[in-house]
This record gives sequence, C-alpha cells and structure tokens, in this order.
Amino acid sequence: MSVGKAFGWMLGGLLLGVLAGFAGELFRRQPAAKVQQRYVAPEAARTADARKPAPAPAPAAR
Repeated sequence: MSVGKAFGWMLGGLLLGVLAGFAGELFRRQPAAKVQQRYVAPEAARTADARKPAPAPAPAAR
C-alpha cells in the first residue's frame, strides 16, 4: 500500500468518525427538562434589598 493511499484511508476514516460524532449528537435523546430549560435569575436579584450596581467612575481629567 502506498503512502498516499494509506493517508487517504486515514483521512477518510477520520472524516467518517467526525460525521458519525455529529450525527450522534444531533440524534441523541435529551430529557424533556433539558430541552425547555431557560436561565432563571437568582432570587436575590429580584428582592428590594439587593445591592445596587456601583456608579460609573468619573472620566479622567487631562
């Protein structure tokens, strides 16, 4: 087997493995809770006594 043919088989196998990995990720079953999951802010961010953001610093004088 020539070096070029071996290299071609290696690249073909690598490409086939990458495509199989992508297909596996696309068709993997995910739990229903994971599909509908959205970010929910922590409870502390919604309370009145949460820390206010720091004021913006004054621009530097030249």
